[in-house]
Amino acid sequence: MIVRLGRGIVAGLVATLVISMFMILRLSAGLMPWYNIVEIMNLTAQSVLGTPNSIVVGWIIHFVVGTLIWGILFALLAPHLPGSSDARRGLVFGLGAWLVVMITVFPLAGSGMFGMGFGVIAPISTLLGHIVFGLVLGGTYGWLRRL
Repeated sequence: MIVRLGRGIVAGLVATLVISMFMILRLSAGLMPWYNIVEIMNLTAQSVLGTPNSIVVGWIIHFVVGTLIWGILFALLAPHLPGSSDARRGLVFGLGAWLVVMITVFPLAGSGMFGMGFGVIAPISTLLGHIVFGLVLGGTYGWLRRL
């Protein structure tokens, strides 16, 4: 069980790093600068936990959630998820994670269900991000399992 959880944590870290690189590249290119998921994490933490306004808080939460929470949860759920490969199970997991974020994080951050306060691009781009996250998470987890 410990090895499986370790694989999940490492896979979660890799997937979080990949999605973070995409996000940084998008913001650096000036694409949708008003839509910054790390800032949304910061706003949610302010609302729920009363943390100070700090982008560092947003980054910490982003990595803790992606690496520890989603990574461990995937390791626990992977054997029970539908799909014939780890990458497909990761995709299913990523879609589930997206749904959880849409109905919890965005409303807590004050941007409404599915982040519609940001417009229709928020749920679509977040869905694409979670698809990439899930595929990388599952693919990395499967690769680590085969080592």
